[in-house]
Amino acid sequence: MEVRIEIKGLREIQRAMLQLPQRLDNKLLNQGLIAGARVVRDEARRRAPVLKIPDPRRRAGTLRRSIRAMRIRPPHYAATAIVRVRGLTRKQIGAFKKKRGAGGANNPNDPFYWRFVEFGTSTMGARPFLRPAFESKKEAAVRLAIATLRPLVAAEINKLGAAQRMITNLIRVTR
Repeated sequence: MEVRIEIKGLREIQRAMLQLPQRLDNKLLNQGLIAGARVVRDEARRRAPVLKIPDPRRRAGTLRRSIRAMRIRPPHYAATAIVRVRGLTRKQIGAFKKKRGAGGANNPNDPFYWRFVEFGTSTMGARPFLRPAFESKKEAAVRLAIATLRPLVAAEINKLGAAQRMITNLIRVTR
């Protein structure tokens, strides 16, 4: 009795399987983590103080506009999303200095002072906005990240199921 196994499309299957972890990482984790981080970002923006007394060196709302949610890629394949106050780039600082001839502390678009607001100084009390935003919204952020990831993972599993059906169709056992 002779058993013959014929496999077609093995290279295509292997390529699809190798791409799966990358697709899961890029597509799913980005969307899920950022969705959760945006909940905390929005709360931090809501809590961030806005300049009430006019000052030529500051622009009202600079701190709020600078709060960002982003995904970072730490080593060892961990996935992390952060909410932070994004400062100006070197290019933006250089352009301001070139245009105005003044130091960066006089730039109305630079939110460098967020640390002083969050943690306080020797002459000013703390007015935290990032820590309370995280503490109040961390559970909601996790729930939203999971809710966002669940249908995406299900779709990837369905794709895997389709790939497995394709494999079984390609592998033929004849006797």
